Amino acid sequence: MILIITRVFFFIFINTTPELNGISSLDFDNLFQNSTGPIYNLLQFVLGFVLENKYLNAFITAVILLWNASLLNMLLIRNSAFEENTYIPAALYVILMSSGADNYYLSSQLLGGSFLLWSLIFLQIHLRYKNSDEKVLSIGCSLAIASLIFIPYGWYLLMALILFLFYSGTVARRYLLATWGFAMVIIISWLPFLFSSYGSLFWNDYLSGLIFFQFENEFLINLGITLSVPILLGLKVSSTNLAGMGMTNIQITMKRVFTWLGLFGILTALFQSNLNTAASGVLIISLSYFLTDHLLNTRKKWIAELTFAGLTLIMLAMLYLNPVY
Repeated sequence: MILIITRVFFFIFINTTPELNGISSLDFDNLFQNSTGPIYNLLQFVLGFVLENKYLNAFITAVILLWNASLLNMLLIRNSAFEENTYIPAALYVILMSSGADNYYLSSQLLGGSFLLWSLIFLQIHLRYKNSDEKVLSIGCSLAIASLIFIPYGWYLLMALILFLFYSGTVARRYLLATWGFAMVIIISWLPFLFSSYGSLFWNDYLSGLIFFQFENEFLINLGITLSVPILLGLKVSSTNLAGMGMTNIQITMKRVFTWLGLFGILTALFQSNLNTAASGVLIISLSYFLTDHLLNTRKKWIAELTFAGLTLIMLAMLYLNPVY
């Protein structure tokens, strides 16, 4: 219902057109564009005639958005992140993602976020059970696919290894296994370029996208204004109960994972947004978790419901006022 309301609001009051930067021909030398990887550019090339229609584009994007919201909710429910099972995180994810016009049409950040969420699911399974090499390999593979869609997501392999170091106590070979899973997918993707005499171009473009930093003060200030209330509430929750009083071990681990995810999400938005609000998607995943924790722990339910409704109105107001440009 929230998804429908936000889309109706968007097309009545905003109604922009999608900006497609896809490749015009199937050439290996233009499959990379700044931070977008070859998978996303190939997708735009194949589905260009569909994505050019703003309504079909918005529909496909809405389906992917719902899929990401479902993955987030599955991650939290399977790990009993809260005292009760709830769909509030999915609803908050949809609401926060609806605050920027860039999120209403398909983007590499949104599509890559699906595989990033899968990597989080595999990561949490490993942190919880610490006995599956298959899941460790899957972490690296899913992050590699995410980075071939939106290249800066490759940095989240570093986040996964940091979480291994601090919270899993796993053996050294699993660090190598996760790294190998990541490298294996990248190498497989490199082979078509190699056989087409574009092998060096692949690595040059991939590494350029990985270290493509763009810090724009005005854009970031406006993005901060848009997400100011969720960020403030998220900081409040993340900085309280650091000892984890009254929380289970898995709940404490979940809070730590989403704290690191929020940190990397902030860094992505700061340095690799490419002036696109969709780059705040990882930060929004983290904020959805912390805002849910805030709402569920608010003693007076009418205040929690008022906060939820207020966040919805604020995000719609930010979309209409469009402070991010």
